[in-house]
Amino acid sequence: MEKTLITYYTGSGSTGLVAQEVRDQLIARGVSVEMHRLTKATKEDLRRKAEACQDLILIYAVHAFNAPSLVYEWLSALVEQPAVAGLRKKAMIISVSGGGEMLSNTACRITAKRWLVKKGYCVVTEAMAVMPNNWMSPTPFEVSKALIQILPQKVNQWLGAYLQNQPNLVLPTKLVDRLVTMLGRLEVKGAAQFGKRIQVSEACNECGWCESHCPASNIRLVKSKVADASRPEFGKTCDFCLGCIYGCPQKALTPGKFKFAVIPTGYPLAAYQQNSENLLTDAELKTLLNGRSWSGVRRYLEV
Repeated sequence: MEKTLITYYTGSGSTGLVAQEVRDQLIARGVSVEMHRLTKATKEDLRRKAEACQDLILIYAVHAFNAPSLVYEWLSALVEQPAVAGLRKKAMIISVSGGGEMLSNTACRITAKRWLVKKGYCVVTEAMAVMPNNWMSPTPFEVSKALIQILPQKVNQWLGAYLQNQPNLVLPTKLVDRLVTMLGRLEVKGAAQFGKRIQVSEACNECGWCESHCPASNIRLVKSKVADASRPEFGKTCDFCLGCIYGCPQKALTPGKFKFAVIPTGYPLAAYQQNSENLLTDAELKTLLNGRSWSGVRRYLEV
C-alpha cells in the first residue's frame, strides 16, 4: 500500500500536536501513514523513508520567519523524485507559529516549497497552524486553549483540500515579507550563541532528558572532572527551539544570553490542552487579541 510520510520538526511540543492531529485524521480517512520527528539523529533515515513513500507532509515550527535550519538541511539532502507516468509525488507544507499569517510569516514556506519542487514534488497545499506562542511573550491562557480547541477543525479543512489536490487559501506573499524572511536567516548565528551559553543549575539530576530531546543534537551529558556527576554541555548547533529550557523536568536550564526570548513563566502546553467547558466567546477573544500584532491569530480564530 502506498504510504504518506509525515515529517515534523518540533522543539517545545506544539508542532508535535499538529502532526499528531494530521496523522490521526488521515488514518481515520483510510490513508496509510508513517509519522516521524525530524532531528539530527533521524534525518538520514527520514531521507530514505521519503524516497520510499508516495506522498510527503512536512510540518515545522517557524523560526525567525523561516523553517528551522535542520529542515532546510534535510530538504537539500532529499533524493530527486522522478515523475511516474507523468505524475509527480505530491506534498503539503504546514508551518506552525504563534502569530499566524501576518507580515513576514507569509513567506516562511517559500524556501521549503522551492526545495520540494526542486526535488520533484508537487506542493498542492500550504497551511499555517497557529499554536500558543513560546517566544518572548505568552499567548493569553484562554486564547491558547481556543487555539488547541480549533486545531481539529483546521486540520480537517486542510486535509480536505490536500486529498482533493486543491490549494488551501493563504495570504499572498509580498516583497517586504520575503525581505524580512531573508533577514531572519541571520538568527542562525544568534541561535548558536544562545545554545552555547545555556546555564545549568544545581537542580540538574543528570536525567539526560535535554540530551535525548534536543532536535539539533546540541546537548550531551559529560562527566565532571572534579565531581562524580555528569552535566549537560552545549555545542554550537542549537536551533533556538527553546525545548530544553521549557521541557527540563527539573527546570535546571536557563538562558545565559538572549534572555528576552524565553517566557519567564514557562510554556505550559499540557495545561493548554486540558478540556474546558467555559471557553471565551468570540467577542471576548477579540477583546484579548486587540492590536495589530494579534491580527494573524484573530484571522485564524475568525473573531
